[in-house]
Amino acid sequence: MPSGFRRLRRGQLELSGLSHGERTALKFDNQLREAYADVKLRGLPLTVRGGRQQIVWGETDNFRMLDRVNPLDLTWHFQQELPGPGFGWDEIRRPLWIIKFLYDLGDVWRFSQSFLEWYWNPGDWMPAKQAFLPRPWGLPFYNPLTNPVDGAFFDGPCLANSRLRQATGPRAGQPACTRLMDGTKLFEKGDYSRNPMDSSQVGVRYHGMTPQGIEFTLDYFYQRWAGDDGTNSAPLRAVRRTFDDAADQARLRSLTARGIFPAEFIAPYVHTVGASLNYSEETYTQTVYRFETVYDVGIPFFDLGKVSLIDTPALPGVTKKNMWKGMLAFDRPTWIRRLNRRATFFVSGQFFWHYLVNNPSCEPGTVAQLPPAARAKAGSCLVGALDLPSSVRTSGASPVFRDKIRDWEALATLAAFTFYRGGGLVPTLGMAVDPVNQFNMEAFWAVDYVLRDDLVVNLAQRYFITPRGHSTPIFESWGLGGLLAGRSETSLRVTYQF
Repeated sequence: MPSGFRRLRRGQLELSGLSHGERTALKFDNQLREAYADVKLRGLPLTVRGGRQQIVWGETDNFRMLDRVNPLDLTWHFQQELPGPGFGWDEIRRPLWIIKFLYDLGDVWRFSQSFLEWYWNPGDWMPAKQAFLPRPWGLPFYNPLTNPVDGAFFDGPCLANSRLRQATGPRAGQPACTRLMDGTKLFEKGDYSRNPMDSSQVGVRYHGMTPQGIEFTLDYFYQRWAGDDGTNSAPLRAVRRTFDDAADQARLRSLTARGIFPAEFIAPYVHTVGASLNYSEETYTQTVYRFETVYDVGIPFFDLGKVSLIDTPALPGVTKKNMWKGMLAFDRPTWIRRLNRRATFFVSGQFFWHYLVNNPSCEPGTVAQLPPAARAKAGSCLVGALDLPSSVRTSGASPVFRDKIRDWEALATLAAFTFYRGGGLVPTLGMAVDPVNQFNMEAFWAVDYVLRDDLVVNLAQRYFITPRGHSTPIFESWGLGGLLAGRSETSLRVTYQF
């Protein structure tokens, strides 16, 4: 145990360990939600919407693909603001200051209902907002940088070289780092300024309808990586090791002596091309079929083959990879007379996949045991961000890098709802299953009861299920029975509109 470090009490790592001011800061989020104006130009089929707003493109429900303009706020309830129709992701997207344009093209060749839509976010962009334990429903682990048990700011080169001292908490008076490189903040800000020159995001899509009744879009985005679509990407990039030991150690000491941990939070620009379509087949199945796909270029992943200055415990370097993602879905109104004689049940199913292009085949646990120089020569070996080693759990004591980056990831959802009492009572039932990561799943039901036009009560229950148990940890970033294992809950929500 480091000199001067007092043994922690359990309460110091729970909500009771937070001061009144810290808890108040977590409870309230006081900022403008949405405010925009629409302007239609005289003589031109062009409409402009400017202001703080959300833009929702694509055909998916609740799991992201083309719906990526606005990052998510995952600090309050992770991605669990579902199911609709009573509630949804409109409440957890982070509205941004955006100028959106819509130009009506009329008929283009054989395509009807054609329009071109594009937007510009002039520097007002933020990554997906995250929180850690002890905040309820944050990420299910403590802040990897600042937690007093094995936070990176308190161990390794920061403990050995920093001239700064921790001011408060269990490690008060102990040498510590206080910040990341280049003024970056984990899950808050990368190495950029929030202005139009340094951090503008743009996107464009074409919408049309074929003579056969197929509605489709073609889409393109150029924006920073928010990290909230289920991709197990790397949020930190450490300083690369040159294997000139003298130079490497000098640079490491220079940074940590000033209280700077030798890594930065990254939110790189990513090119994304995509398409979506839906088709209503009325003759045989009376079903609406939906499809959506994107191809991302330049997503960052941790790579054991790129050795950094932080090697005990190891923080790997970063490699950028491309990913293909897709979704197939159906929606069908179905009569179930025994359960509801007056209204149909709306049944919706979705199947998602992620495919990592040119994923190197390797065994991370084996590669992690190699000396740094041998790892660099062994080639690329990608690992996930959910199981990095620490000073408490290192490769010599227990397995590390168990969070593998697979070629394929998949997710399936199925939900149904109906209306009773003229729409005043809306029950919903559904589930989401990850068949790749041990068939972990989420099952849920909810009931919306409209007491008055301005007052709605919602009762819901969510179950996170791991049919094969917890003998082997489940590392998945969809937010089901691995990342949110043990968080089954009952919720009661009252909505009053005025």
